[in-house]
Amino acid sequence: MSVPRQAVDRPYAPAEEFRLGDVLIGGRVQVARAYEQLADVLRDSIHEGVLREGERLPSETKLAQQAGVSRSTVREALRMLQEAGLIERTSPKILTVRSQIEDPGHREVTAALRRRNVTFHHLHEALLTIEPLLTRLATERADEADIAELRRNLEAQQRHLEDFHEWCRLDVEFHLAIAEMSGNPALIVTRTPINNLLVPVLNRFIDSATLTTHALRYHHRILAEIEARDPELAAAVTHRHINDFRIAWEKAGLDFEMKVADLGSTPAWRRQARRAPAREDASL
Repeated sequence: MSVPRQAVDRPYAPAEEFRLGDVLIGGRVQVARAYEQLADVLRDSIHEGVLREGERLPSETKLAQQAGVSRSTVREALRMLQEAGLIERTSPKILTVRSQIEDPGHREVTAALRRRNVTFHHLHEALLTIEPLLTRLATERADEADIAELRRNLEAQQRHLEDFHEWCRLDVEFHLAIAEMSGNPALIVTRTPINNLLVPVLNRFIDSATLTTHALRYHHRILAEIEARDPELAAAVTHRHINDFRIAWEKAGLDFEMKVADLGSTPAWRRQARRAPAREDASL
């Protein structure tokens, strides 16, 4: 993404103070690029709790007006915060402050993986390597409370088959629960940044109840093998589930070599919008 010209030609500072709703944000930091300065101001406000978890950010247009910068500056600042895992897109037009419970180290690893131009192919290959192993270990080590948690998750998935954003969240939660059940901290730490890369992929891809229903069938089969205490079959079903994900991706006409970092800006529910030229004045 190109750097705003005004930010390169001369120091360009946002307004010393501006408001996000009723909250006054302040603190000028002299840096060479305006979007970095704006990102720093917003980042500090999140870390200090001025902007709280779950709080909605204004649109690009409103942020630009409030901070006294261009929309391109705001867009680049928000991209930096998304890559750092500080904010997330909860709908096509809404960005909110993300939970800060997550270890900052995971956010840094996720941002680094995005910078390494990880593609869907890379992500699929990684999942194919680690997910069956996690499921095998979970099958060997899960207790009744763990299995009950998975059952509750699948019941919630069933209720949200047509609420794609919520279903994707539950899908991620299901696989993370299995990772936790493996009891291997090293594998869990490895899995978490991969999961963060998977979120934009799911949002880009899942757009029909046919897809959610099909995936849920696999989830039920995985749970059934965990309950039956058959680690090899549980791992095999997980392996097929991941390969089925790849087949569905390709059948949808999506590029297997698409970079994960490019996915977050165009979630599945905006596919219709891709067919028309984007409007510069469109808000977040």
